[in-house]
Amino acid sequence: MESVATRDIRIHIKELIKSSDEKQNVLAAKIGISEGYLSKFLSGKEINFWMVREIIRYVDPENETALMEQHCLTGVKKKNYASALEYCYTKQLYSVIEALISAQIERDGKYDLWSNIYRFILNSRFSFGNIEYTEGLKKFSPSCDEMRTLLSILEMYGYFYNGRYEITLYHIRSIRSLIENLSDPFLKIAFTARIEEVLVNIYLKQNNDVNKAREAAFSLLEKDLSINLNMTALYILALSYMNESYCHSYRYYLKCLNLLANFPDRIEEMVQNKEEIAILQYYWNKEILKEFQVTEFAKALGRSEPLTSFYSDPFYKKYALLFDGKREENAEKLLLSLYYFSQQQDQFRATIPKINLIKLGFNFNI
Repeated sequence: MESVATRDIRIHIKELIKSSDEKQNVLAAKIGISEGYLSKFLSGKEINFWMVREIIRYVDPENETALMEQHCLTGVKKKNYASALEYCYTKQLYSVIEALISAQIERDGKYDLWSNIYRFILNSRFSFGNIEYTEGLKKFSPSCDEMRTLLSILEMYGYFYNGRYEITLYHIRSIRSLIENLSDPFLKIAFTARIEEVLVNIYLKQNNDVNKAREAAFSLLEKDLSINLNMTALYILALSYMNESYCHSYRYYLKCLNLLANFPDRIEEMVQNKEEIAILQYYWNKEILKEFQVTEFAKALGRSEPLTSFYSDPFYKKYALLFDGKREENAEKLLLSLYYFSQQQDQFRATIPKINLIKLGFNFNI
């Protein structure tokens, strides 16, 4: 049987529309485009990228990524090139980006500026913020509002990954203004998601603003642009409820694990999330289930033993001092835990030892 990914996208959509018994004018209205654009697309002509995406999301949402990948590979014209590149980056279709760039060079005989930028993004995605990245950005001169917005977002990443959170937030305010002036609906959504991905982390971890963090996380989930962005949002939601609600936090962590189950190669992330569930269960005095005892630290929590062996560990010492300090009602250990969390600019987690210190009568207003 022919797979969706290899079928002609227009024939596939025509058959789905026919089987739905829904008239084209009604379907187009629900999608938010004119019947003329829908007919134009089905007859083989190119329409705006965002329209194709909305058509597919309406008639066959489960196969969106495969169908859009096929649409990109069968050729997009210059007006849709930037949107296609951004879509593929969002979906981590890096090989498709390479194919699009190769096709563009073959067609035009030289690199398009969009091609240069996305080639730079692909080469830099594991090193946002280093000196080479910062210097590399300077060579690009934007030729349109969309390009200016993307380059500002890339500059934002540099500030964020260098721990310059205040200037990151300041920069995001100007990016929002740039996004408002864009005409392409998909780029507006995708670029907004890029800044929200950064904001959820800053709002929660650095600013300890739980409400804003959740608002940005829910906005990401509503956009539903990619599994990666959804996982970021779910993780932040899980963490944000750690002090407030065991049930809410546990539920969001499980949703993260369900998404990660689709990526057997992402073992480290799976282990991290399971360990954080063990930490959550220990914090709320719940039984730590065997399936979450995936590290030596999580196993030690499961045995409810003193955590002194982890005091010298660069990562675990803040948690070890927190839990031993809480159990022993030891203000010195709690203060050390508070210090180590604060040292990492993790103001949200720093509130956990602070809450326990207040319970012990510690006065932070002195």
